[in-house]
Amino acid sequence: MRALIFLLLGLIIISCRNSGESEQRDESPKPQPESSKNSASYTSAKWHFSAEIPQGFEIFEGELPGEAPVINFYDSSIEKQPPFGIHNDASMAYITVLPKGFGVDGPGGPRKSIQDWDEDLPLSFNLDRQNSYVYLMENGQPWAAALRFQSPPPGWKEYGGIYIFYQVDNFRAECFSSNTGEEIPMDQCNPMEGDAMKFYGDVSEEKKTTLNAILESLYFIDPSREREETRDLIKVEMPQENATVSSPLEIKGEAKGYWFFEATAPVRLVTGSGKVLAEKYIEAQGEWMTEDWVPFKGKIEFDTKEKRGYLIFSRANASGKPEHDRMLRIPVIFD
Repeated sequence: MRALIFLLLGLIIISCRNSGESEQRDESPKPQPESSKNSASYTSAKWHFSAEIPQGFEIFEGELPGEAPVINFYDSSIEKQPPFGIHNDASMAYITVLPKGFGVDGPGGPRKSIQDWDEDLPLSFNLDRQNSYVYLMENGQPWAAALRFQSPPPGWKEYGGIYIFYQVDNFRAECFSSNTGEEIPMDQCNPMEGDAMKFYGDVSEEKKTTLNAILESLYFIDPSREREETRDLIKVEMPQENATVSSPLEIKGEAKGYWFFEATAPVRLVTGSGKVLAEKYIEAQGEWMTEDWVPFKGKIEFDTKEKRGYLIFSRANASGKPEHDRMLRIPVIFD
């Protein structure tokens, strides 16, 4: 009998030990998402912005000549040393943040304002679209961009901005005289006097995708209040993510009252390549001057042969201050 009791006690102890080991295994750290391993969060407390910097890119904080503060996010394979300003080798992939501006002209060559460009950049904040530019190759591809704000972010100066330089392989530049129309050497080229520049080459799609991911993650911080997550401000019921949509596209959901201004808020439909298909407004279906959730609806008509795109909801921001902007991108499939 005593032996039987000892046997039962032993079984109980082993059972408890195994149970404890099982619980310990369940509580072990779970693998982190791949994105967290391949990027690092960066925040500038001085200039009030944050971004995700991917693996293979580095960060530089310092000054350009004239004591102009600069932050670079740059491809670590670049052989030159930062700081990087506005005029550099087109084969370099980097972003230059200039909170106080730099007092020099932007990149040379043909350009279009963001307002007149028929594509878009993946941003979480609004721009001065008339005074922000993309710089174009002869094949129409953007190889660089200069972003300006309607109202400067906290601590920034009026002429502060962000410059993006996509890597161009096999870059070649030509210049044509404003007087004769004939090609002249680049060292004699004077665009300020009307000489025309043309750029040729192949924009690296890999670097472009990486730099656009940094842009998409970049947002500005209001130092006077805690930042609210976008998912706590707007919920889209229709269309759902990756839904197949056709024209007219019915839109439905709810948002906090302060997402709207005068009961409306902007919404855009773009293709996967960034071409703007339509720009409309969603309308609040009730009293919008509240901090509670308010239903909204809208409708967009469009025509495209592309397969995928995004529905982009923007908070109505009458102040124009980028720290008050919020955007929600819903991926969709075109029928």
